[in-house]
Amino acid sequence: MSNNESPAARYRRLARECLEVAHTFPNGESRTVLLQMAQVWQRLSDEYAASNTPLFQPIESERPAMQQQQQSQPKDDKKE
Repeated sequence: MSNNESPAARYRRLARECLEVAHTFPNGESRTVLLQMAQVWQRLSDEYAASNTPLFQPIESERPAMQQQQQSQPKDDKKE
């Protein structure tokens, strides 16, 4: 798996891997489950590609630091 792999590409790869493994099984429950998993991975890939929204928010330490800015207040020369 490449670290640069997008979620949609990863899901497509997982779908393809499920199909490849499924075809090594004889007809039966195991093969059916792998084919169903391939369908789910493909659907997730399609949905992610269509929405193009991140699945996860960055971890707090990975978020860019927010800086607060102070506004300078005009000095009041009149002191009581």
